[in-house]
Amino acid sequence: MGPKRSIARIFFHAVPLVSVPLCSAFSQPKPSHASQESPGIADHSHQNIDLPASFHAAQLTRRKKRRKQTSVTKWIACSSTTEVARAIDKYINEGDTVAELGSQLRDSSMALCQAVGATGKALLVDVERKFPNEKKGQERTSAMRREGDEVDFFPDRAEFVETSSFQLWREALFLREYPKPQYDALVVDMSTVAGNDLDLTCISLVREFIALNRGEEDNICRAVIVKSGSLQNLARRLHHAQRIITGAQTLEEGKVGCHSSIIGAVGVKQYRETIPFVVKEGDVCIEVGSHLGTTTTEIDKAANGGSMGESRGDGFRTGELARMKTKHFGNRACATTNATYDVVYVDIGGLSGSEGLLEAVSLMASISNSLEPRCIVIKSLCIRQLSSCLIPFSEVWQKDRSNA
Repeated sequence: MGPKRSIARIFFHAVPLVSVPLCSAFSQPKPSHASQESPGIADHSHQNIDLPASFHAAQLTRRKKRRKQTSVTKWIACSSTTEVARAIDKYINEGDTVAELGSQLRDSSMALCQAVGATGKALLVDVERKFPNEKKGQERTSAMRREGDEVDFFPDRAEFVETSSFQLWREALFLREYPKPQYDALVVDMSTVAGNDLDLTCISLVREFIALNRGEEDNICRAVIVKSGSLQNLARRLHHAQRIITGAQTLEEGKVGCHSSIIGAVGVKQYRETIPFVVKEGDVCIEVGSHLGTTTTEIDKAANGGSMGESRGDGFRTGELARMKTKHFGNRACATTNATYDVVYVDIGGLSGSEGLLEAVSLMASISNSLEPRCIVIKSLCIRQLSSCLIPFSEVWQKDRSNA
């Protein structure tokens, strides 16, 4: 008789280290309607009335405005200046108003000014820095912005603005004139303007820009083109659960190196539907936030007895999660090389909604770096929304070339 399969579960409640703002909603009392008709006004609510064409036109305008409000800005992640120039050529149109943060390199600024044309406008923002010394090499000097560019560099459409620090980008883009301008697109070189290339810094900047750029009725920003290796790496690892379930995307092993693939799901049904596409027989799996353990049971069946549910503390205590594996599975090896777990499922209250994106991305990084699973599945609306708008430009470029 073979050894018994057991599911180790610890039933507590996961409480993430995130703060949730409280708000109160107050509604005005609805006025009571008199049952009697006003003098001289007949009640025609039961009759068919032919409305004028202007009424239907106004309705159509309102529907268009609502569609604008729900338009999603594409986040285009690039790994090099060459990719940035190609992305500008693809996503920027003539006549656009575009801002660039980190205008140290001339190639991207030149591509931007050429794309917007004489009818467009380019605001080129950079932190104050010394101009390159021509004695250090003509190639390096020609690639960088030079003294006098604010006068000679596309003067009909470009405007240079220098700030004393990266933190003043908001003032440079939105607070120099009234009413505040709106931009059709943004181009960012993170390492140049911020001095680092961290995915959380990129996400925070892009989200704040979109919020500040939004008008009273619409979001006109079509694309944010970001030169960031860390954000491009995240974009290649991030998947929308529905695309995995329908077969539109596949989890290709080795595609993202040693980093974990991440799947964003919404709702318990979609969360569980990913199991056949993620969990393999023999995998060692854990669900963080197992609650009643129903999903853990389904994962265990797919893994053939290699699943554990954990609902205590928070998912950031990855050292404790690693010790649980040794306690419940002993020296059972993972199919994924050097991994503590092959697959990690995450269902933590506070990260399931539309808020908490930075906390959720930070948690994914913590689990990926310490437990090194092949795949992480998280029930989170904000992560799935990010997977819908964050696009690695390398894949767009390869697809365009294959279709050419």
